[in-house]
Amino acid sequence: MKIVFLVTLLIAMSSAVSAAPPSELLVRSCLQDKSASPSIVVSDLDTSAIIEENDYSDGFNAPYFFKYKGGDVGYAESKHAKAIIFKGKLYRLSSAILLGDNHGSERDAFTPSLADWSMVEEGGQEYLCVSFNFDGLGQSGDFQYVHGGYLLNTRTQELYYSVRYIRPYK
Repeated sequence: MKIVFLVTLLIAMSSAVSAAPPSELLVRSCLQDKSASPSIVVSDLDTSAIIEENDYSDGFNAPYFFKYKGGDVGYAESKHAKAIIFKGKLYRLSSAILLGDNHGSERDAFTPSLADWSMVEEGGQEYLCVSFNFDGLGQSGDFQYVHGGYLLNTRTQELYYSVRYIRPYK
């Protein structure tokens, strides 16, 4: 009986650890599209060969996707929803978990061709990162440092949304 309890406890603890949200440094690395710490690796994805497909999946059109490690990655939309595509699966933006103070911004849509697409890794966790500066608004002044982004944990498949002021440190 004790062994069953210990195994159950260990499984529960490992699930809780793997389901932890991304660290603030990982979020910052994603949104600024460069590492904010030596423990974080940011790898830009090759978006030079964009594909567009009507009726991609479940009533969604995919106006912007590309191949990554043999799977589809990109953006899809229907009449009522927008989604991130990862390995052919759709992750609705409306289901993204909000991270921290997002300055009143709630799961914004974005223009995929203007976004930065990357993989961000830290401590064995890997995230698809889609970072954007709200379609180029605020090219001057402090608003240029406000970025939004979606981070999809490739292991747990949890989608997060964050907005941060990412003015570089001096």
